Amino acid sequence: MFRKTYRVRYDGQCEIVDDQLIDDKLIDLYVNNKLAEQIHCYPENMEELVIGKLVSQGTKPINWSFHSNTNEVRIEILESQRLNPARLSEKTYLSAPVLIDSMRDLLNNPLHQHTGAVHLAGIYTVGGECVAKFEDIGRHNAVDKVIGWLAKNKVDPFNKVLLCSGRLPMDMALKCVLSGIEILASKAPVLGSAIEFSERFNLTIIGFVRENRMNIYTHPQRIKEVCL
Repeated sequence: MFRKTYRVRYDGQCEIVDDQLIDDKLIDLYVNNKLAEQIHCYPENMEELVIGKLVSQGTKPINWSFHSNTNEVRIEILESQRLNPARLSEKTYLSAPVLIDSMRDLLNNPLHQHTGAVHLAGIYTVGGECVAKFEDIGRHNAVDKVIGWLAKNKVDPFNKVLLCSGRLPMDMALKCVLSGIEILASKAPVLGSAIEFSERFNLTIIGFVRENRMNIYTHPQRIKEVCL
């Protein structure tokens, strides 16, 4: 959406511009006909968002029905799998240049660039191919959409990396561990809780992927250029 806006500069100049805004919504989420929560979000890809939220909470839908309208979404879970965090295997490896180029591709998003109001998340192969990417006003929502897309489409997380634009606390790392994703990276900082959790569960967590560099905080052996 666009809105006419008065843009005033330090030197006193004033102009009227069309400013692009994000049309965010507060959506009621019903799980098995019970109100579970209200989700403040960018209301696109809502099925992926809901499934991702459930996976992140430890319940992976296997068979379900989903309905949505302007103000609410409803999911009826017919069959599910209970998820508990477990130490990840070590099968996924990639090079630093591929990861840096993939982050550059993720951030090359018109809505992100024009508004500065959305976070981004995407799943990429170790060869740098974008498998899926999403945007949302909340960084957790954007990651949940990726997690939900993987579960909805039954995509194997092997040889894939999750990239995002927001800072990484422990619950971001938990989302990856529950989904079987071995590498999580962001252009933003990594928090101490995420480092401790990632060390324990064998997750490679990476921050500050920007300006042709990155900081690898845990299990760096998955990045080919690291000399151990």
